[in-house]
Amino acid sequence: MATFQNRFSALFEESDLSQEGFGKLFSVSKSQIFNWRNGRGEPDTEMLKNIAHTCNVSVEWLIGNSNTRSPITIIAEHCADYPMDDLPPEAIERIEEFKDLMRMKYGKKNS
Repeated sequence: MATFQNRFSALFEESDLSQEGFGKLFSVSKSQIFNWRNGRGEPDTEMLKNIAHTCNVSVEWLIGNSNTRSPITIIAEHCADYPMDDLPPEAIERIEEFKDLMRMKYGKKNS
């Protein structure tokens, strides 16, 4: 399973920013970014949440506990377990529209 170090390094590489620029996103020094990327410590819980929010990933993915990267995907997976038969037809239609929008945004085909 991946570690915070692996996942954080991947986010850094995807950003195309310098360590200094990436550090500015989180109000930390470039040496702190270097340390996290090289397995020399990990951020506290609040910083993990900040990194996840800023990079649009789930905290669970960031710390290596899940392979589901997107928080939207996690919500959708959990919502699949709940029946919608108590919702009015308009609400169900809006939910389906939202799902289609997310599929378009993230390149998934409607199955």
